[in-house]
Amino acid sequence: MERFADFVVNNRIKVAIATMLMAFAIFAGIPNLKLDTDGRVFMAADNPDKILLDRFEQEFAKDDNLAIIVVPKDGEVFTPETLGVIGAMTEDLWNLPYVRLVNSITRFQNTYADGDMMVVEDLVPEPSMVTVEEAAAAKIAALDRIEIRNSLINEDGSATAISVIFRLPGIDLVSEIPDINAEFEPLLEQYRADYPDITFKASGSVAISQAFATASQKDGETLTPAMLLSMLLIVGLLLRSATGSLLILILAALSALVSLGALGWTHIPINSATAVAPLMVITLAVASSVHVLSSVRQTMLETADRTIWARRALTDHGLGITVAVFTTAIGFLSLNFSISPPFRQLGNMVAGGMIGVWVFTMFLLPGLICWVPIRQKRDEASVDRLMVALAEFVIRHQRRLLLGIPAIIIGFGAGISQIKLEDDFLRYFDESFETRQATDLYETKLGGLNVLEYSVDTGEENGINSVAYLKKLDDLSAFLRAQPEVSHIRSLSDTIKRLNMNMNGDDSAFYRIPESDEEASQFLFLYELSLGYGMDLTDQINVDRSSTRVSAFVGYATTRQLIALDEKIQTWFDTNAPELKSPVTGQTHVYTMISARDVPSMLRGTTLALVFISFVIFLVLRNLKLGIVSLAPNLLPAMMGFGLWGYMVGNVTLAVSIVVAMTLGIVVDDTVHFMLKYANARKRGESAEDSVRHAFKSVGMALTVTSLGLVIGFTILGQSGFAVNRDMARLTAITLSFALFVDFLFLPPLLMFLDRMKTMKTNATSTASLAMITTLASAALLLPLAKPVEASNEKGLAIATEVDNRDKGWGDVTVEGEMVLKNKAGNESVRKFRSTILEAADVSEGDRSIITFSQPRDVRGTALLTHSKIEPDDDSQWIFLPAVKRVKRISSSNRTGKFVSSEFSYEDLGSEEVADNEHIWLEDAPCVHDSALTCAAVESRPKNKRSGYSKRVSFIDLDEYRVHQIDFYNRRGDLEKSLKFQDYKQYEGEFWRAHTMLMDNMQTGKSTRLSWGEYSFRQGLTERDFTPQRLPKAYR
Repeated sequence: MERFADFVVNNRIKVAIATMLMAFAIFAGIPNLKLDTDGRVFMAADNPDKILLDRFEQEFAKDDNLAIIVVPKDGEVFTPETLGVIGAMTEDLWNLPYVRLVNSITRFQNTYADGDMMVVEDLVPEPSMVTVEEAAAAKIAALDRIEIRNSLINEDGSATAISVIFRLPGIDLVSEIPDINAEFEPLLEQYRADYPDITFKASGSVAISQAFATASQKDGETLTPAMLLSMLLIVGLLLRSATGSLLILILAALSALVSLGALGWTHIPINSATAVAPLMVITLAVASSVHVLSSVRQTMLETADRTIWARRALTDHGLGITVAVFTTAIGFLSLNFSISPPFRQLGNMVAGGMIGVWVFTMFLLPGLICWVPIRQKRDEASVDRLMVALAEFVIRHQRRLLLGIPAIIIGFGAGISQIKLEDDFLRYFDESFETRQATDLYETKLGGLNVLEYSVDTGEENGINSVAYLKKLDDLSAFLRAQPEVSHIRSLSDTIKRLNMNMNGDDSAFYRIPESDEEASQFLFLYELSLGYGMDLTDQINVDRSSTRVSAFVGYATTRQLIALDEKIQTWFDTNAPELKSPVTGQTHVYTMISARDVPSMLRGTTLALVFISFVIFLVLRNLKLGIVSLAPNLLPAMMGFGLWGYMVGNVTLAVSIVVAMTLGIVVDDTVHFMLKYANARKRGESAEDSVRHAFKSVGMALTVTSLGLVIGFTILGQSGFAVNRDMARLTAITLSFALFVDFLFLPPLLMFLDRMKTMKTNATSTASLAMITTLASAALLLPLAKPVEASNEKGLAIATEVDNRDKGWGDVTVEGEMVLKNKAGNESVRKFRSTILEAADVSEGDRSIITFSQPRDVRGTALLTHSKIEPDDDSQWIFLPAVKRVKRISSSNRTGKFVSSEFSYEDLGSEEVADNEHIWLEDAPCVHDSALTCAAVESRPKNKRSGYSKRVSFIDLDEYRVHQIDFYNRRGDLEKSLKFQDYKQYEGEFWRAHTMLMDNMQTGKSTRLSWGEYSFRQGLTERDFTPQRLPKAYR
């Protein structure tokens, strides 16, 4: 290293400039950094549990959610005042980005019998106008509904929840959750200010993901600076050099910036795991630079020449620093064995930062030593004097230490037997975090936020209508409810039983699965026809109706408990319904399995890293014995640390599983320096005892200063309220303390003992055996507020009126239709029906229509009669159910609901009058489908506040006034769906009809193709053909 040291010191200006130029090139990547708040970042794309979850969510829905807990201080939810607040908040939450559904007790779809009519309506239809009597009635109904008890309302009606389900596009994961929180948090604070007598708390996956992402930032603003300051203060005091602390700060900051800049150039966002990488790089930079400054402190006793200080530091410690940096990088690269991408990124990021640490320590620090005015100390450092005394103590008591220290190690290591894998992601935050407060409040008042999901598949299209299947599903639900861990169940069987009771006059004796497949199918069909905007069952029933979703909500559950619960559920399947057996999935399960699988994976990686590190030490020392012996001081501190953790805490989480790799990197640093100094002395012919004295004198101060500074620093970080940082910091501080203990009190006696053995071969063989046994034993143990509606634009109104006028006078029409529903995965389901419409003769009335279904088979012959009304009056609807041969009236104002689970709503398909909307002309431009035509873009804003849309933009050709495309914008104003009209044909010389209508949902990836046959106009139908009495004959 002498020639290298001479080159660096003699050319220090050029070397420093070149080093900083390269550094600034890397720093330029920092502006590319973004914060990823998506909790799913921990799920690798090839993770089998993640793949199963993706399939499940394609089949049903992706449920990222907010759960807003609402607790009135008077202990009563069902008062007019509180219900009014819940209703208002429910509506306001619809305006958040990416909302798919907002559900609350006011909007829950309540069903009941009213004479011969089945009513489907909001539990509290007008929350702002509810009376005391209506509130009391709503309470009775809500507490009777097993579908929402311990979910939306608790047992005594003292607490409720508003559930907001989001459909995140997944295009820009860095911004999507922050976009939600940017609008939600001011809304939440506004409600808290306006209603101080009501407690509002927010939990759910969106809130927890945001907390994960920002927790490390919070520590970075408070505890991390205190940690760094404490480390520098300790180093400065022990080295008696404020300038030395400044140099360490410079190198640590530059190294951390290198790790961030390198990550920026990869365009990989920062997440809750990689956010601690700069902190780790800083600690390792402190360790490396302390060795150089300790050498300077010792050399200044001999000379005042700064170039000699720098040259001696590189000569004596350059090789040790190089080996330490390389082996430390190997330790962190072992994180690539993790099944979780953020931990792999963390390992690579720190390993890259170590390159920066090495470059700055070897090429920049020598120059700074020469330039910065470091005050010369002429007295020996107190730490050096302590090291001389400690060396003599170890030599004098080497036999006792060699026998006694292993006993202590075994005593601490035995604590590993007390460790259990007990992870609870919901409680990674202490009570200072609002997310934790909300989670505790929710699980105390309502039930669990952990969800185990099961897709219970029949294996055949429309198989969910089978009574035999539904009974098995009901048995499964009963079994799940009987489990003490389960707080709530969501199952289709509960809905079917309730509908059967409603269809039989609310007779409780009929609260059971219906007698026939046809009844079950048609009751469910009726219910789906009546549901409102966003309340459809497409998140519970897959597109071809072959499978349903069963969700089990579990509170206060750890990883081990969730795995045990699923084992019981799988046993139930094996015993009672093997043909329906379903693997568990859901976000909770994926996180559970990451935790369960990642710890063993990382321990395997650490074991392999130990082998590589020992090989590197062997290559450098050219001594097989010392290479193998290095395993002990590298592994034993982690074993002791985890053992003490087992005694003190007992639980190991995913958050601390990285500690083995992290502390390995730092511990290896100390071991390498000590063994190199020992080996060099032995090569010079010094005795084993003198070699130990040399090692203590050369690096003892550096090891002490480094370890003490890091232990105190990590102890400060251990006060964090975020478990990932808190537990990692505490266990790291413990392990580093044990590392210094092992390096000073066990490694030297072990080295002296091995040197007394007679032959190297025998020694190597015996030592290898001993070390491997120790290693194997140890390894075994370690196993936007809506804008005011603008007045109608004259041109827009004229175009809308012309479109309407050109489609008048057709009298009646009959046509066969086919709907092909397709989900995001490409699975399809077909609906076939006949539509018959009678044009209203009176402009004050709406059209009348009958839709008769022929496919699927289970709903064949079902007929729906609608008497449309002019806004704001609700349509009148009746349905004929062939299974029970009865006509039932439907009481529903839910024109916004999905039509037979398709992407079309009743609002899309129903007849509308020009006066139902405000019309604004936007522009005239060439039509997209035919540039030879001119299309007017007309924005239509519904006057009905219950509409599912804030606006629609129609593209109408000004030649024939045909609509070619309609873009639908949800209540927030985001594009939700786009409908294209194709294959136009003119009938009767005046009426244009599109034979293909393709509706694409931009937010879900689902689509529906509606194909029409030939239209038959003016068949002589009259109002008598559109009465409830004629419905049974409609299919003929």
